[in-house]
Amino acid sequence: MIELQELQIEHYLGRAKDPVQDYLVHKLLYPKVYLDADWDGRKLDVLAVDRAGMGDVHAVKLVPWVQGQADDIPGWYISMEQSVQEPMRELSTFPSHFRYLTIVCSEPNRNLWIPGPATRNNSLAPDGVGRIGILYVDVTEENAEVKVLLKAERFRNSKELVEMADQFIASHTANWEYREEL
Repeated sequence: MIELQELQIEHYLGRAKDPVQDYLVHKLLYPKVYLDADWDGRKLDVLAVDRAGMGDVHAVKLVPWVQGQADDIPGWYISMEQSVQEPMRELSTFPSHFRYLTIVCSEPNRNLWIPGPATRNNSLAPDGVGRIGILYVDVTEENAEVKVLLKAERFRNSKELVEMADQFIASHTANWEYREEL
């Protein structure tokens, strides 16, 4: 039973990558998008580099909204607040210009979770320059779409980040990229 549930969660997470990719494709200008990227030795579910690989780096981690998490509203809300804290801490150290935590809902008719004060606080960079965005995808819908729960704000740039992006683009094939017709 546990293996089946884990397999279902993997399918839901896999299905959520497409709307997240679509969100970034429409938000950015000529992005290169990579699924399941190994970025700086850590796994990212979606990585996008804007402006045909020459612009800002966008890092996305998916977090499953596990079925059965507290059915009562106060318990459910507290459970969600707690379950996003570890991925939020992990994302806070990812070298990227924009960082997103994406909640993947696999239960129909769930109330939309709104980030509380603790999560909003933890989404901010220590120096205040940058904020982790929180996205929401309900994969039970026929046409799963991304809803923005907390808008991402740009983190500081560095020479090392630019060099990392250049090296990554040169050595990896994008899942999605804009290509001009010849």
